[in-house]
Formats: sequence, structure tokens, C-alpha cells
Amino acid sequence: MNRMRRTLAGGSLLILACAVLLASDAQAQKKLLRLRLDGPVLEAPNDSTALLALFRKEQVNTLRDWVQTLRRAGDDRDISGLALIVEQPQIGLAQIEELTRALKAFEAKGKPVYCYIDHANNSTYALAAAATHITLAEHSTLDILGLHASAMYLKGLLDKLGIEADMMHCGAYKSALETFTRTEPSPEARENIDWLLDGIFERWIQLIADGRKLPVAEVKKLVDQAPLSAQQALEHKLVDDVSSFAAFRQRLHKEFGKDVSVLKKYEEQRGPELDMSNPFVLLPQILRLFEQATEPEKQPAIGLIYIEGGIMMGKSDDSPFGGMTAGSTTVRSALEEARQDDSLKAVVVRVDSPGGSALASDIIWEAATRCAAEKPLIVSMGGVAGSGGYYVALPGDTIFAEATTLTGSIGVVGGKLVLNGLFEGKLGITTTEFSRGQNAGLVSTNRRWNDAERAWMTAYMNGVYEQFKGRVTKSRGERIKKDLEEVAGGRVYTGAQALDLGLVDKLGGLSDALDFAATKAGLGRDYSVQIVPKPSGIGAFLSLLTKLTGQDQKDEFEVSSVGLARDPLLRTLLPLVRGLAPAQVKELWRALQNLTMLEHEKVGCFMPLVPQIR
Repeated sequence: MNRMRRTLAGGSLLILACAVLLASDAQAQKKLLRLRLDGPVLEAPNDSTALLALFRKEQVNTLRDWVQTLRRAGDDRDISGLALIVEQPQIGLAQIEELTRALKAFEAKGKPVYCYIDHANNSTYALAAAATHITLAEHSTLDILGLHASAMYLKGLLDKLGIEADMMHCGAYKSALETFTRTEPSPEARENIDWLLDGIFERWIQLIADGRKLPVAEVKKLVDQAPLSAQQALEHKLVDDVSSFAAFRQRLHKEFGKDVSVLKKYEEQRGPELDMSNPFVLLPQILRLFEQATEPEKQPAIGLIYIEGGIMMGKSDDSPFGGMTAGSTTVRSALEEARQDDSLKAVVVRVDSPGGSALASDIIWEAATRCAAEKPLIVSMGGVAGSGGYYVALPGDTIFAEATTLTGSIGVVGGKLVLNGLFEGKLGITTTEFSRGQNAGLVSTNRRWNDAERAWMTAYMNGVYEQFKGRVTKSRGERIKKDLEEVAGGRVYTGAQALDLGLVDKLGGLSDALDFAATKAGLGRDYSVQIVPKPSGIGAFLSLLTKLTGQDQKDEFEVSSVGLARDPLLRTLLPLVRGLAPAQVKELWRALQNLTMLEHEKVGCFMPLVPQIR
């Protein structure tokens, strides 16, 4: 009997000890992840942009970084919730759609998302709407003004300079070069812009309505009343609290506990602490990072290839001053590497491109087709995948797009600028031409095409256009739900519209495409992803430097400073102009890229004029 009592007593002590351990473990699990969305949200790793952002003290992450962080943290039983601080992220609506799904998936696991926002505009509020609870700064405004689009036309400037644009196109809706030939959109371009805005506006409204659990009609009514004061936003249930950032911190401590541990950096495997008092401590870490860049991946994985920016011949360029370009040589090499690597069981191609060179697009199409013949090849479209961007997506077994992706634009353009009016008429510079060969003056900038040259250009452009449509027919076949001529002609569609027409197969983001590829390849949920070509060691080094700069040390929920204080006092002219008018500079740069490409290749597959939407 005594032995039984001792056994029961021992068992009780064991249960009590386990309970204490479990309680202490539960207490240790009380952790809050903090994510601060600010600065550029990149598609592909970009060393030059990362380096520039580091010196400007900006945060740089790829879209996949954010989604993966949310997914891992959602599965981490130690993480109890999320503090989301939305500042001034440079983010597109298609990226917002993917992040919204990731935030909702995190929340669905019983982990609330608390969002703080100083000032909300169309894009930042659409993202914040996915949160469980939104705090808007007191005395702020909610600027959900609706979508405003502006299109830039340069004909008036060219007229003043004495420059004439001699442009041609295949497809009535292929308005890519109208910026040089008109002062306003053509009827077809205006029609195209209107149906795009209709689709994007409906999706934007739906994101807000779903996030805040409000009727769509009510959200539209509130948009028409905006800008809304913080108090009005609270009264109409667009936000949950109007208070200071200090009050937001107090709310989090009240919700998660006074001693909650805040994780500002979440990593699956945390490396060793670095003793920064030792000036040589970085050397072995740097060497290790560059060694890792050359270590081959042996385990089965999904290959991820990015096609970002204008599609051009040659090597890709990630210059921060020139913008991203997807070079045919670089992308073809990546597709060949992925095709030949037996450890890669499937390939996902992420396309975020308005197109560019017709020849480069076809080179990439051919390499992607070879790869797709040997292993599953899935395409994920980003914010834009039109014209050449759609061309290179065609080999995909399955094409994913977001509802707000801009795609389609099946058509080609050609043209040149005639500069004689500037040189002779304005500057007094005369030119005498000498030619041998009937079409030797085809690319001359001193005159318009003559009849023979124009006939040659027309035939050449029609040939490229027929080839483009032939690729579409071969790849999409019966999946296209209308006659191809009704779908082509340069028409641009949202992802949702493209799905209805059979131009794409599914709505979803990069993570959905990767999951789909893993399933097709027979890999489990914990599959690994290998970027092809593998990012350089400098990218990992920049990431390490960012961690060691001492940023975000003042407060666990710190909101960074904004405005001019974020940048050096003395700026070179180009970054300054880009800062004042980034959308306009981006469009001008794209136009100059296209003109340069036409000078060398005569015909292009790039998007028609799609106005900047804000």
C-alpha cells in the first residue's frame, strides 16, 4: 500500500514537473514576428539595387522572401502573431495579391496580424486590409482615392525639336509607339486602357472589401468620398484604431504579454553571433558566403528562373540606373542549365516583363520549349507579362497569373526617328547620304522610309506577327476560347480577363506555381528551391552587411524615418530625378530602350502604352 502511495506520489510529481515544463515552454513560445514593409519589393535578387539600398539605409527583400517568411512563421509554433508595419513599399498590385494570400494563410493558423500604418494610399491600404487589426496614425488621412491613370505622349516635344517618328504596327490595339506619334491615345488604345482599369479597379475594391468584411458597394461609396480623415476611416470600419505608434506598441504588449519577445529578423536557421569587437571576424564569414555560392545543390529541387524587365539581346543587366533587362543569352543559359541539371525535377519561370526584342523573345521561347520537353515547366506571371513577356511564357505547361497581371499584347511594332528636322532645321547641320544597295538606307535617320523600304518593313513585320501567333496556337491550342484574331491585335488583358479567354490557366502567385511544380515533380511540401543561375556571393554578403549595420536597434517596433533624411544630402542628377518623378522616368527609360532596340532589330514585341496607375 505504501509502495502504491509512493508510486502515485512520484507520478503526481512527474505530472507536476511536466506541467511546469510545459508552462515554462509555453511562456518561452510567446514570440511576435515584426515585419516592416518599406522600399523596393524586388522580384529577383538584384545585387546592384541591394547595394544602393544598403547605403541609403533602405530595406530590400524579394517578394518570395516575404512570402516564405510568412509561411515559415505560420508553421512555427513559437510564433504567436505578427506586427506588420507598412511604410512606403514600392509594390505593385499583383505583388499585393500574393502577400495578401500569405497574410491570410498566417492568420488562418490562429495567429493575428496587427498592422500599423502612418499614412495609407491605394496600394498600402489594400495590403493593410489583409490584417486582423489596423491602426492608423491619429490626424492622418486614408487616401483611397480610386485608380488614376496618366499616359505620357512625346509628339509635341518631338515637333518642337524637329524630330519625326516614322512608326508602324501590326494589330489595331498595338499602341506601343503612340507615345512618339500622337498627343493623345487612339480610340483603340483608349478602349484598351478603359477595360484594363475596369478590371483592376474591381479587383482592388474586392481586396479591400474582403479584407475588411464590407460590402463591395459600400467600399465603392467610401472611395468616392475619400480622402477620409482618420476618424472617418474609424467610423466606417476601414480601420480598427486611430492612435499613436506608442499606443500601438502598448496594444501589442497587452495582447501578447508584457515580456513578449519580438523577432525583427526571422530565419529558419540562425547563424552564430558575431563578435564585432574583433575587426577580423567578418573575413571567415565573407569567405564562407562566397564558397556557398559555388557549392552545387545535390538534393532534388525546383529550379526558379527570373525573366524580369525589358527583353533584350545579350546578357541581363541589373544596373540600378538603367533598370532591369532580361538578356536572351543569360536566360537561355539558365534554361539550358536547368534542363541539364538532373537534381532539378521541375522548373518555374517567373516573368515580370513588358517584352522588348522579338528575336530575343524567340530565342528564350526556343530554350524554354526544349526545357519543357524534358521536365515540367510552370510559368508564374508577375505584375506584367505582355507581348514578348507573354511570348516567353508560352512554353509553360501551366501558366499562373494574378488577377491584376497585365498580359497578352500579341502583336509587333517597328519604326525609327527621323532626326533631319532637328539637325538641319534647328541646328543648321546638313547631311549628304551615299548608298550602295536598294535597302541600304533602311535605318537612316535622315528621312522617312520610301515606298520600297516601307513595303519591305511591312512584309517583315507581318512575318514576325504570324510567327508570334503561330507560337500562341502551338502552345495554347484549344485552350484559347475565341478566334485568335479576336484575342490578338495587341490587346492587353488583366490576368482575370486572360483566364476567361484561355490565355493563362490559373490565378495565383509565385508560391502557388512553385507548389504546383513540386506536386507535378512528386516532391513533398518541404521541397527546396534553387534559383538559376545561382545568386552571386555578393548578394549574400550584402545581406550580412545589412544585418551588421545596426539598423532597427532603437525599438523593437521601430518605424524608420521617411523623406529626404533617408537619402544622402548630395545626390547625382539621375537619382534625384527618379526620386521626384519615378513613374515618368521609368516610362521614358523604357521608351528609350525600345527605340534603341528598334534601331538594331527593326521590329519589337513590347507592350502598348499602358498608363501609370496610382
